[in-house]
Amino acid sequence: MSEITNPSPLIIQENICCQIQNLQIEIISYLGQITPEIDYFQVNIIAAEKPGLLRIGGTDSALNRELELRNQLGDYKLISPLLAHTIEDHINIQVSHLPIADNTEIDTQSEIFKTETLADEYLADEYYPETEIITNTSNQKLLLLTYLPHENQTLETWLKTENSLEQSLLITSQICQLFRYLHQRKWCIINIIPQFMQIGTPIQFFDLTSAYPVGENLNIGLMGNYCAPELAYCKYPIQETMSSYTVAGLLYHIIHNQNLPNDPTIEIQIKPIPHLYQILKICLSPIPEERFTLEQLLTILVNTRQEISIPDITWEVASLSTVGLSINRLKNEDNYGIKQQKNSGQETIILAAIADGMGGMSQGELASKLAIKTILETPIPPTNQTKEQYQEWLTSLFTQANETVSNQVKEGGTTLSVIFAISQQLMISHVGDSRIYLLRQGEIKQLSQDHSLVAILLASGQITEAEITTHPDRNVLTKSIGGKKRLSHDYVQDLRQTTSELTIKLADQDIILLCSDGVWDLVSQTELAENFTNQSNLQTAVNATINQVLERGASDNATLLAVRCLVSYL
Repeated sequence: MSEITNPSPLIIQENICCQIQNLQIEIISYLGQITPEIDYFQVNIIAAEKPGLLRIGGTDSALNRELELRNQLGDYKLISPLLAHTIEDHINIQVSHLPIADNTEIDTQSEIFKTETLADEYLADEYYPETEIITNTSNQKLLLLTYLPHENQTLETWLKTENSLEQSLLITSQICQLFRYLHQRKWCIINIIPQFMQIGTPIQFFDLTSAYPVGENLNIGLMGNYCAPELAYCKYPIQETMSSYTVAGLLYHIIHNQNLPNDPTIEIQIKPIPHLYQILKICLSPIPEERFTLEQLLTILVNTRQEISIPDITWEVASLSTVGLSINRLKNEDNYGIKQQKNSGQETIILAAIADGMGGMSQGELASKLAIKTILETPIPPTNQTKEQYQEWLTSLFTQANETVSNQVKEGGTTLSVIFAISQQLMISHVGDSRIYLLRQGEIKQLSQDHSLVAILLASGQITEAEITTHPDRNVLTKSIGGKKRLSHDYVQDLRQTTSELTIKLADQDIILLCSDGVWDLVSQTELAENFTNQSNLQTAVNATINQVLERGASDNATLLAVRCLVSYL
């Protein structure tokens, strides 16, 4: 610490410039005594062209404690760096007035009350009337200069907005992490000033005047929105669970959009939110020994955030299959199936498949049935697989299905289209000309490729898309299950061929459609999108689509399976 002696007082007044160590600053506005006996000023740091926070207090004030703590912490990322500090022998503070500190403003700052007769009851709130100040000249003042967070980035502003539970727990966990770090170094923060805390990655504290050495006995009582109730008495030394109470007080503020009641005799009403209710109930206990330690609280906050960050995924399912109207197709050679389960991490898994069989004398029906049976009856791998491992497993299902069909079905085969989703991550495997669509917010996208002769002709420019439905070879496949003994490498399509990524992250209300060519041959993509966008009931939309197929002749079997992803958080 450097000590500077000036022959004349250092003038601190709005709209004037002065020098703090080697930094030129302009005094912008007086913020008041947010911590008692410490004057706060917003300044402009001229060289950096950034807003700064200048605080002035006695050499035995809370600023001296902060300076001692900063020296211990060094360069710690959750603490805004100290730009300059100095002691002035003569300083003249001139401000037009002090901000009014009445009972309605107590929610944003801590009030400190001198205690002559605390005895066994809490102190009443005090009222500070507006006071005109002309000059304030005194000896030996400590000055600390830091940056000042932008108003839009402060915790004070963040508390006025709607935030998810996950965001709330993230902020609270970061603050608890800092408190634990300080306690490990024998310090406790027992209150917070949201206007001097910056939200970000990570959160940053700009003011540490609420930090006290562990075990220190106070000679004044402390009351504030985030202060443990026992701090109103002088007889309790500073200890860890006071910091736990402060963290819980902030979490209460976030969850309830209000501070804790000022009257300690009023029972705290807590919203019945699982996990959070227990955290608040325990840490806001008036009995310090009942509260969590900071280590326990941090672990619980982190674990709770992880749990609620995993969304609750449910699936709405609808389906319909018809043999159609053709006198040449008296059997339905389409088959489909679906299964759902939860893994050990409580993630929802869904597996759905559709197969369109080919071959006479019921061979197509048998081929599609065997393929679907293989898909649904093979156990899903255990958790903690990578997406590449899951995709390899899906491909292996197609290999198994191909071997089964080729061995048991003479002159028959089938298309096979499969979707597989763990939580919100979707992947597919596909062979043939059945289709997989993703419908999101009214927009439809085909995720599968058509493995057919007309698809090749279309890709080469030999026919137009409008000619596909009337082309004489539109039913000729280039790939199928059971058509050959062994599947070559890359025979089975995954999402990389249509999206460049192996998986798609599903959003709430996404609809996935699996359909045989008997559907998409007669109902266009645009009409499919309209059917499912205009109709909120999934089964009704499926029924309406199959009705369109029937009204347009239904010359083939037609099967449509629709699943809607519903994403919700705690």
